[in-house]
Amino acid sequence: MPTPHTEVLVVGGGPVGLLLGCELARRGVAVRVVDRRATRVPTGARGRALSARSLEILDDLGVVDEVHARGRRDPKAYLYEGDTVVRELDPGAESANRPTPDAPHRCSFVELPQQSTEEILSDRLASWGVRVEFDHELVDLDDRAGRADLVVATVRTAGVAHQITARYVVGCDGASSRVRELAGISFQGHTRDTEHFITGCAEIDGLDPSHLHIWSTGTMLTWQRDLDGWVFFARVHPDDTGQIPAPTTATLRRIFAAECRLPGVTFGATWATSTWRPNIRMADRYRQGRVLVAGDAAHVHPPTGGQGMNTGLQDAYNLGWKLAHVLRGAPASLVDTYEAERLPVARSLLATSTRRYDTATREESGRGNLEVATDAFSAKDKFADITQLSIGYPDSPLSRDLDETTGIRAGDRAPDAPGLRVRDTTTSLFELFRGPHLTLLRFGQPTASPTAHADTVDIDPVRVITVVPPGTTESASDNVVVDTEGHAHRAYGITGPASVLVRPDGHVGFTASQPTGTALTDYLRLLTAPRSDQS
Repeated sequence: MPTPHTEVLVVGGGPVGLLLGCELARRGVAVRVVDRRATRVPTGARGRALSARSLEILDDLGVVDEVHARGRRDPKAYLYEGDTVVRELDPGAESANRPTPDAPHRCSFVELPQQSTEEILSDRLASWGVRVEFDHELVDLDDRAGRADLVVATVRTAGVAHQITARYVVGCDGASSRVRELAGISFQGHTRDTEHFITGCAEIDGLDPSHLHIWSTGTMLTWQRDLDGWVFFARVHPDDTGQIPAPTTATLRRIFAAECRLPGVTFGATWATSTWRPNIRMADRYRQGRVLVAGDAAHVHPPTGGQGMNTGLQDAYNLGWKLAHVLRGAPASLVDTYEAERLPVARSLLATSTRRYDTATREESGRGNLEVATDAFSAKDKFADITQLSIGYPDSPLSRDLDETTGIRAGDRAPDAPGLRVRDTTTSLFELFRGPHLTLLRFGQPTASPTAHADTVDIDPVRVITVVPPGTTESASDNVVVDTEGHAHRAYGITGPASVLVRPDGHVGFTASQPTGTALTDYLRLLTAPRSDQS
């Protein structure tokens, strides 16, 4: 039986909770992930698009190859008016969707069912000895139970209530979050009560499985290998009695026959079907004491643009290392930067995804869906960067530029750079970043003096890498790399000696010219525990 105490209790075993569990477990944090469901259940049509930024996160965890093996990168699509194909989209042919040296995972999206993403993350979490504990329903939270450093969670398992104490509790339990409710965090926004959609999986014969099929009415069909079936998505209208039709096989057939009118296409069985209304909401804060929320528990988006799950994954990626550092003695204020950085991102994405949704569903033209699909597939979305590669934290209390030595700025996403020579092999910045550590890039000559505080933290050390320019003939050690093709210098805008500190979540925290003096040491005190505090 697991111990009733843990350092972090994660409530919700979906993609966000699983990723947060991975981020904590790989840093040696005692974490439990609980879920009220009896077992993992198919999620059908939900969460099918992984953004380029999410792929970078999954690369850091070491699972991106499995994602690509099971998913479909930049699938082609047919756009229809009734039974007529009016356009074919090939996102892979668009230059803006092609990988670049600084963004090797750049694409329109990788299509993979959410349940497959959950399986991949669940297996990765298990590799660190942590498994989701199903049939664990949260019924109460108390962070005032006599100790300021603990939260007491009451959980019901097999009908029996028991308590778990934790240093922090994080709600990754979806839009109807029990954690958020018990913490007293409001969920502001609205539900589109007059708009209804139907989703589900179906056996369909007669369609080309290599393409998505998208109609101007908003109906979409896409083959999902991991589901061994087609995903069906459509808007549904009240019947003659004013009732929304039940999500049955007959309803799906009727919608397809009325709107799509393709000959020779037949429906078989359907499963995992449901109807839903768009929710547009976000939490007014992401933290109440030692209780935090992430993913759909903090923000829910319209489905257009595939921003919801991807935004939640980045929440977890931002929060995980901060909780781990604080639990190992870093200043408690580091956890506050989670809300400071992620809430503005969610607010902005909620606004743009809502505008995209309204454009797609406007009734007067009937072509809004085709317009939005075309823009999204060709990386010309007018509302936001749906790759999410441009998201940064320039206004964060953790973003510090001492001067303008570098072209890159604190808060920016840290780009990749291939072609780095170390001894007799080559590597890339992403390879050097991979893992739970911070990375200090020192652009200059290997003879430069070592930086202070470079090995302060035992669990999440600062790895110091000296990057020397093209033309340097010899690497002095494993921590000196030659930028043989100049990709790193170009990506970071380097024209002279410089220091760039990259956070564990792949964002730049600190930039300065050489030498940095005590400025870097002072900055690292915001992120890490003093050596004397290490356990």
